[in-house]
Amino acid sequence: MKSSWYFCVLTIATLALPVAAQVGAPASGSAASARPVASSAAPVAGPGNVSPLLVQVQAVARTTTADVSLLSIRRWKVANDTKHDAETKAESIQRNLTVAMPTIVSQVQASPNDFAANFKLYRNLDVLYDVLASLAESTGAFGSRNEFEPLAADLDRIDQARRALGDRLEALASTKDAEIARLQGQAKTARAAASAKPKKVIVDDEDNKPAKKTVKKKPSAATVTPASRPSNPQ
Repeated sequence: MKSSWYFCVLTIATLALPVAAQVGAPASGSAASARPVASSAAPVAGPGNVSPLLVQVQAVARTTTADVSLLSIRRWKVANDTKHDAETKAESIQRNLTVAMPTIVSQVQASPNDFAANFKLYRNLDVLYDVLASLAESTGAFGSRNEFEPLAADLDRIDQARRALGDRLEALASTKDAEIARLQGQAKTARAAASAKPKKVIVDDEDNKPAKKTVKKKPSAATVTPASRPSNPQ
């Protein structure tokens, strides 16, 4: 009966319905006192405004790491295979949040409008959401309510960041498509202007000059051979 109740609560949380109410509610333990209150929506992150979104991602990475570390999976009254699966997912989430996530965030900070870097962050958040959702489901079914509620809140904030980053990717793609179209238009205009210019025809004046007449020179007196005279009779 207890497992069924937790499963129903988890289903509602993962559908992002009244999870916002759980986010603002204080949870027991040290993690609850250190947890910041989540906003109702992710910050707008246009092509030139990614800093607020990265701040949100870094904040949810810290809280999720702390909440996962507080899980008492070994105390769950469930088969060892299920415990092992949950522990593997918890370790994978913590490793992602402490090693992979900071590196990817740094890449986006260095090149805010780089599409590949932003897409890498989106894909990482998407995978992280799926694994955390599975761990939260197991926590809701076999763990305590104090363990489940923080994970449900973390899951909601990761989903918000993922959706906001998806909108940002769409805006970046539109901007880059417009830039490509503009450059292609400029190149087409330049080619059209080049083909419309009249071609210059170079005329060789030497070909149009009249042929020079050959003037025959009269022989000079020095070159005339006198006629032979008859010899005197003896």
